[in-house]
Amino acid sequence: MNTRHTRSQGVVELAILVIFVAIYLVVRLLSTAASWSGTWHRPYSQLAVIHDGRVESRGRDQPPLVSFQYNGSLVRVGLAPDQPGQAESTPRTRVVARFPEAIPFRMELAPQARPGLLQPPKGTRPVAIDDPEFDRAYAVHANDPEIARDFLTPAVRSAVNRFHERVHLGGMLVSVSPERILVQIDRDLGVSADLLAWGVQDSLLLHDALVEAVERGQDRGVAIIEAGSDDPSPSETVVCKVCGDPIRDELVMICDTCKTPHHRDCWTYVGGCSIYGCQGKNAKSVIERDP
Repeated sequence: MNTRHTRSQGVVELAILVIFVAIYLVVRLLSTAASWSGTWHRPYSQLAVIHDGRVESRGRDQPPLVSFQYNGSLVRVGLAPDQPGQAESTPRTRVVARFPEAIPFRMELAPQARPGLLQPPKGTRPVAIDDPEFDRAYAVHANDPEIARDFLTPAVRSAVNRFHERVHLGGMLVSVSPERILVQIDRDLGVSADLLAWGVQDSLLLHDALVEAVERGQDRGVAIIEAGSDDPSPSETVVCKVCGDPIRDELVMICDTCKTPHHRDCWTYVGGCSIYGCQGKNAKSVIERDP
């Protein structure tokens, strides 16, 4: 009888011990998860304070996003999400600024060494910046070379180089569409508040330089309209503003508003005049001959 009682008491004590161990492990696990979450959230929380923004949670196992308003644009900062079924890849920090109004500009900039260099957007072409070292290091494609060169000032090129110096060879890109500018760094900048703040600050430098370059492009477009000739037939070989190639011995579409000549195919592709600030939809057709 005593033996049975002793055994039962031993089983109860063992069960109590197992329960206590289980509770201890759960508490430790939750504490560790909270610590990881705090480590992730801290740099983003500090970034939100700097820019008077807010932190958006994406779940316990994902670092958050930070969003804030900057010079009229909505900026979001965070890690690019992993694709379902995709093998674990290098973390990619993204800074995306969405413009309040669409801009007539597209550009892709990436290091020449970037694996699987992105297919340039339709309607863009290679652009040289006339900086031999930069041109050797980076591939630039844009639909408006003048705006691209105006955008890529020495200060912007220095910021691009700083991005590239912080990552593996080829591990960054800058993408501009009419809706937004995206800066991607193939590294988790959120491991450090200072590192994350630096990446965002240089990305905002690119944002400001882009907006200013587009505004200057608009001013040039207005100047072209005001100075447009009444003569619809160019007297010398001209260059198409869409593709950048000379117009020779072929049908030319000359904008009725600003008198800018285009290849017929380029006019059709754009859907009208390519000059920012004009947006003309009507044109005269003439045959261009080499002088």
